[in-house]
Amino acid sequence: MPTGSVQGRRVAVTGLGVVASCGVGPDAFWAGLNGPPPEGERRVADWDPSPWFDKPKDARRTDRFAQFALAGAAMALEQAGSLPYDPSRIGTWIGTGVGGIATLEEQININ
Repeated sequence: MPTGSVQGRRVAVTGLGVVASCGVGPDAFWAGLNGPPPEGERRVADWDPSPWFDKPKDARRTDRFAQFALAGAAMALEQAGSLPYDPSRIGTWIGTGVGGIATLEEQININ
């Protein structure tokens, strides 16, 4: 049981968004989890960030992990629909193991 300031606080999950190697979107993700395990490299195949960016330049300048986070958050908000809550009380939870590592490697290799 939680203690401290979080004890007794309620959380409502109103929408889900997923970008993962086994599926993009909650339904595809769940189907991928329940399907046969993939062989070889586990990457998000054929990723197109353009639906979540107004300008292609913004997509190019945004690290891949951040594109995934933005897309997942947008999917969750779309699934949630119109929320009758104070916007300052709404948030997202984003998990990453090594977010931004591609940009870090790229910057280290610049001469």
